[in-house]
Amino acid sequence: MINWIHTSASDSDSTLKRVVSVGSFDGVHRGHRSIIEKMVSLASGKGLGVLVASFDPHPRAVLRGEQEQRLTSIEERAELLRAAGVTDFVTLAFDQALASMSPHAFVEDVLVDELGASHIVVGHDHRFGKDRAGDVELLRQLAPVHGFEVVQLDALNASASPVSSSRIRNGLFAGSVKEAADLLGRLYSLSGVVIKGAGRGHTIGIPTANLDPADATKIIPAKGVYAVKVWIPQSSEWLPGMMNIGNRPTFEGEGLHLEVNVIDWTGDLYGDEVRVEFVQRIRNEVKFDGIEALIRQLNEDRQRCTALLQEIT
Repeated sequence: MINWIHTSASDSDSTLKRVVSVGSFDGVHRGHRSIIEKMVSLASGKGLGVLVASFDPHPRAVLRGEQEQRLTSIEERAELLRAAGVTDFVTLAFDQALASMSPHAFVEDVLVDELGASHIVVGHDHRFGKDRAGDVELLRQLAPVHGFEVVQLDALNASASPVSSSRIRNGLFAGSVKEAADLLGRLYSLSGVVIKGAGRGHTIGIPTANLDPADATKIIPAKGVYAVKVWIPQSSEWLPGMMNIGNRPTFEGEGLHLEVNVIDWTGDLYGDEVRVEFVQRIRNEVKFDGIEALIRQLNEDRQRCTALLQEIT
C-alpha cells in the first residue's frame, strides 16, 4: 500500500516514532508550511522523525475521474518538503482499496502501524477514510487507544480567505500568477524541454524557445504574456524573460504553445530543459492586424517585462 519514494536513514527503522501529517500537500504553500513548522517544533529534541504522506494519484482522479491539475510534481513536492524540515516523505498509492478503507482501519493500519505516528498534525478541515467520514474528533477518540497525540491547526488566511491549493489553482487559471506567488510563498514555475517551433521569432528579431512541459499534469497559467525568470543550463543565474502562452492567433495558430524569450541572450537551447518562474501577467493574448503591429507590441512587452524584473532584483 505504501510507496516510499524518498528515503532516509529512519526508513529502515520500523520502531521509530514520527510526527505525521497526511494530505495532498500539492504546492507546499504557506498553509502547508505552517503545518510543517508545527511538526518540526513537536519533533525537536525528542528523537522523532517528521513524516508527510501524500497521495498519488490525487483522490479526485480516482473517485471522480478528474484530470490531474497539479501545482507541484511529486518530485518537486518532495524537494520542497525536505527543505522545510520534513525527514520522511511517502506517497500513498491511492486506489479503490485505499478509498474504501474505513477511518478506523486507516488510523490503525496506516498511521500507527505503517507510519509510526506518535503525533498526528492536521489542518482545520482534515477528513480521511471511506466517504471522508473520519475527522479530528475521531482521531482524538482513537488517540489514547493507540498512544498518539493529535494537534489541529487553524486555517492560515490571506486577504480574509484560507490559503488553499484550490485557491491557487483558480488564480493560475485566471492568470493571477502574482496572487499565486503570494499564497505559495514563492513564484510558480514550469519546466520543459526546448523543441523546434515555427521559427518566426528569429525572423522578427525576438527569438523564442518553445517548451514541451516536463510534467503534463502541472497547471499551465491562462493565455497571455508574462514577465518571467528563466533558468537555462548555460547560465549560473536566473535570467529575465518574456513568455507567451497561447494559440498564436495572429498566424491562425492551433493548439496551445509555450514560448519564452530570454531577454538579451542568444544561443541554442534545443533539447535543453528550461525552467520558468512566473512573476506577473502583463496582458491578454491578442490577435493583431498584421506582423508589424505584432512586432511593435512585442517590443513594448519586452520593455515592460525588463522594467518589472529589474524592480524585483
